Amino acid sequence: MQLQLKTWVEVEAYLESSRGIILPIGSTEQHGPTGLIGTDAICAEVIARGVGEGAGALVAPTVAVGMAQHHLGFPGSDLRFEIARSHIGDTRALDGGALKCLFDEMEAEGFARLRASFDGQVRATRSADMRYGEQVFEVAVPLDGVDWTKADPLPEIVERFHRRHEELYTYSLPDQETVLVNARVAVAGMLASLPQEPALPPAPPTTPCSEWRIYLDHWVGAPVYDFDALAPAQTLWGPAIVDSATTTILLRPGESATVTALGWLDITLTPRGAS
Repeated sequence: MQLQLKTWVEVEAYLESSRGIILPIGSTEQHGPTGLIGTDAICAEVIARGVGEGAGALVAPTVAVGMAQHHLGFPGSDLRFEIARSHIGDTRALDGGALKCLFDEMEAEGFARLRASFDGQVRATRSADMRYGEQVFEVAVPLDGVDWTKADPLPEIVERFHRRHEELYTYSLPDQETVLVNARVAVAGMLASLPQEPALPPAPPTTPCSEWRIYLDHWVGAPVYDFDALAPAQTLWGPAIVDSATTTILLRPGESATVTALGWLDITLTPRGAS
């Protein structure tokens, strides 16, 4: 029973007999060049749903977050700090020089926080959330290219807002008062690209290292292959097992796995219900 698919009436009825709920939690992080970033959360959700069905328990939506700082060395995991200051005010009443100093201070704060754990190349970007005086929503305005050497960059920022508003909504109102709601600075550490993994040298196909008896609707003998000994371009057909120090892969009848040039497995699954 999935909580998000129930009405409050159904939840109330459930609570009359049970107070328990299953909360699946899984990190969002890299899992190698062929693994899904959401692997942990997906596994937690599948297991939770299975347990929930068996126990008749409610299953909450998956919380797909986690602390994974040991993965920051992988592309897509750049360190990033965002600094924001809210409720700046009507641009006509703002001091452009003070606003420039504010952005400079925010950028310095971001650099200092990032440098505490990162000594590589750093990039900073500035932006502002702005609106016309009577609007109830803000427009995100990138400030790339603004001349911050000017004593007062505010007129250029306001002009950027008018142009951005016109890009999004086909019109602008230069005669209307403009409000700067949030000033934002993002400071990101840029990670170097990882070196290309070398291809495996050519080798003849390897033979199974053993055989396991496994149950797939009935007992069968399945050859077991050592993952680290597989040759590039070698294809295995199920039923078979690929075993390594960190994982065990089952190939069901009709499924296959081909070793790539880099030593990974491209697995072809049998569609559910196919014989």
